[in-house]
Amino acid sequence: MSQAKNKWIFFLIIVLLISNVVLAFFLFTSNNSDKRKKRESPAMAIYKEIGLDSMQIDTFKARKDSFFKNMKPLWSEIRVLKDSLYKNMSLNVNDSTIVSITKQIADKNLEADRKMYQHFIEIRSLCNPEQQVKFDTIIPKFLNNRNRRK
Repeated sequence: MSQAKNKWIFFLIIVLLISNVVLAFFLFTSNNSDKRKKRESPAMAIYKEIGLDSMQIDTFKARKDSFFKNMKPLWSEIRVLKDSLYKNMSLNVNDSTIVSITKQIADKNLEADRKMYQHFIEIRSLCNPEQQVKFDTIIPKFLNNRNRRK
């Protein structure tokens, strides 16, 4: 190769290297700034969509935290029961054991659904009539979207 071609290739390599470094810099800095921005929680989006004031939001948050604190043990029990059901697949357990465990799971799910329904009734009662109309349309959509993610 001639000396001119070598210089030209060297120049192109330097330009490409610099452009890659600049591109990488902008990609990483834009991702970091996006991560620094707090994402709005789904609950906060619902609060805003319903039109809650700051005092209502505080009450909703306290009730939500209390609800999750009370529900975690129940959800944990359901998870343990399901784990015990599926971990025993290779043991060829008898049908009565399977029926017993699935009945326990169903009973716990029923209890969880009742508590969740009651929670939403209590939360709804904190809204004014205009907010209740919005609440009644938003919550079913929220629950349906949540069930699809599973």
